[in-house]
Amino acid sequence: MIVIAACTATGAVLGGIYVLNSKSTYMATTRLVMDPEQGRIVSQDAATGTVIIEAAEIASQVEIVKSEAIAQAVIHKLGLTEDPEIINSRSLKSALKGFVTSVAGIFTGGTDEEEEPTTDEELMRRTMGGFLSRVSVRRVGQSYVLEIGYTSGDPEKAAKTANALAEAYIRNGLNDRADAAKRGASWLESRLIEVGRKAREAALAAEEYRNKHDITAMANSSTLDQQQLAEVSSQMLAARAATAAESAKLTTLTRLIEGKSADGNMDEIANNPQIQKLRDDIRLAETKLENLKSRYNDGNPAIIAAQDEIARMKAAINGELRQIEAIYRSNVETARTREQLAEEQFTNATEKGADKNIARVELSEMESRANTYRRLYESILQQYVGTMQTQSFPLGKARVVTAATAPFGRIWPKPSIILPFATVLGFAGGLMASILRSGLDRRAGSGERLQRELGITSLGSIPVYRPQLDGGNAGKPLPTTMLPLRSVLDMPYSRFSEALRSVKNSLDSIIPANGSIVIGVTSVGPGEGKTTIATNLAQLYQNEGQSVLLVDADFIGSRLSRLAASAAKDVAVRPVELSFLGEQPVVLQPSRSSAGKGIRGAAVSELDRNDVDVDEDAGDTNPVPLVTVEQAKLASAANQRYGHLTTLKEAIAKMRRRYKVIIVDMSGFEDSADTRAICTYVDGIILVLGNSNKMTIERLADALSAFGKSRIALLGVISNRSDARRRHAAG
Repeated sequence: MIVIAACTATGAVLGGIYVLNSKSTYMATTRLVMDPEQGRIVSQDAATGTVIIEAAEIASQVEIVKSEAIAQAVIHKLGLTEDPEIINSRSLKSALKGFVTSVAGIFTGGTDEEEEPTTDEELMRRTMGGFLSRVSVRRVGQSYVLEIGYTSGDPEKAAKTANALAEAYIRNGLNDRADAAKRGASWLESRLIEVGRKAREAALAAEEYRNKHDITAMANSSTLDQQQLAEVSSQMLAARAATAAESAKLTTLTRLIEGKSADGNMDEIANNPQIQKLRDDIRLAETKLENLKSRYNDGNPAIIAAQDEIARMKAAINGELRQIEAIYRSNVETARTREQLAEEQFTNATEKGADKNIARVELSEMESRANTYRRLYESILQQYVGTMQTQSFPLGKARVVTAATAPFGRIWPKPSIILPFATVLGFAGGLMASILRSGLDRRAGSGERLQRELGITSLGSIPVYRPQLDGGNAGKPLPTTMLPLRSVLDMPYSRFSEALRSVKNSLDSIIPANGSIVIGVTSVGPGEGKTTIATNLAQLYQNEGQSVLLVDADFIGSRLSRLAASAAKDVAVRPVELSFLGEQPVVLQPSRSSAGKGIRGAAVSELDRNDVDVDEDAGDTNPVPLVTVEQAKLASAANQRYGHLTTLKEAIAKMRRRYKVIIVDMSGFEDSADTRAICTYVDGIILVLGNSNKMTIERLADALSAFGKSRIALLGVISNRSDARRRHAAG
């Protein structure tokens, strides 16, 4: 949250600095309207008469306003080639190119000065690039209005340039229309002369042909021969159609009889009651046959009889169809006879008026050609007259409706946009930084990360131990090194004790009801607080009435054994001589001088507590039995260098019969081969991470890989010395 807040504040501050130090930019706009009657008409609404101009037409005009021809005219008119505002303006691409060039010049020893333009064309191209980057043209809604804008640091210059752009566009349109009208008039004039000549030639040719064949009187009237020919032609076409129809019906019926096609839509078949009845009977017979086949085998007399009945009815249908076929054949012959008679009549009529008909056709074609040329001539003449009028007085297709004036407010920078954007950008940067930090954080402090990446369960987080010495204890004060070992007794409701009790509750679920369990407590390296966790965990079980044994298997540090021996010496406790595991473990119990608040080491027999001088009123807690490192070493064979491991394994196996919970305090397994061997003697291992913020997932995985293929049961991880606050205060 701190990173996000800092980045958000930084973004807001940088946005404010940008607003205060940025140069103001103004935009002046002028609006002009396109005249739809002068533009190209695409369509017109028949109901309302509204002229519709294609959207591409207006988009084309937008691009014309931003064209280089218009820009060049404005630059020449206003003398903008010497304007430093335009010359010094650069796009992002040119700025990056200039930066790369300057850097290259530094390394190569060249100069980073920008080259001056050597020709007028190069100067114009450079000026045009800066000028067009400040021009904006857009269509206002769905109207015919175009809005031309120009941005500049000087509001007066912005208004002047915007008006000059509009004037240049209108003037360019007038010039284009005048030039187009002039070129069109020249082409129409030449085309008009050519079409007029062809029209006269076609009319003369038609008149000469009419006089030659003496068909002047017949040109516009219909003769008897023509009427007879038309009637005979109609009869012949009708006869041919009838013949084709009858032939098609006969062909369809023939294919149906031969079984080459399905039943067609034929009236004679559909209206024949006998055929329809036979077909219904066939369907019933086929249904009956299917039922018989489902009940009897092939060859059954009933099935054969049903099949014969179906065959008989199909033969009857074919007989009916043959009769209809005979009728169709008769109809086809009759139609062919009529067709032949009509063709003979048509041939006779054609032979009689062949010459005049050919002449009429030829004359009709010639007259049609002459009429076509005449209409084309009239159309071209009309266009030519309109073009000459346009050339004499060209009309512009756009006019200014609102001239640009000097703007009062700047368009950039806008605090209402920049400040919120900079704030949001800072917030996004902080959020991204937090996400990256969380994603790149490989510390093993998160139980969720341990479970996800290594499959290890987190048993809980133990806060940093902070002793509470109120000075109320009577007698000899406790050594500082002793205080953490019994913090659950001295401060039963501290954050440390409450967290450790939560860990114990998690472990209670794996303790068998009628058996014992051996739990090993280890860490990756030394100094991570595993001894403190093991001792206090044992005292929690002891003070809840369960038989518990604490075993010091830290053969490297032996901290627990040394602290117990030091306490025993201070209170002058007599140790007990023990034989191999027949001796009893040392106990950690309160001393007399501390009234139950101190810890001392003494040898107390579990079989007979009278062997040791123990004050029954020494305190309000029961002692915790402890097997020290020296006991394991003394009980091992003298000639075996690592015999203490075998002794410890046998001791744990025998102690299972006496104690329900055995807690084994081991060395850090990263550099201790003894610990890796002892881990195979216990039922489960608790891994203590003393500084989980510095322990990475990779280091923990490498350390766990030191066990190799040894079969160990990792109960979970305890994050010791954690500074995390509890979510809810203790009641």
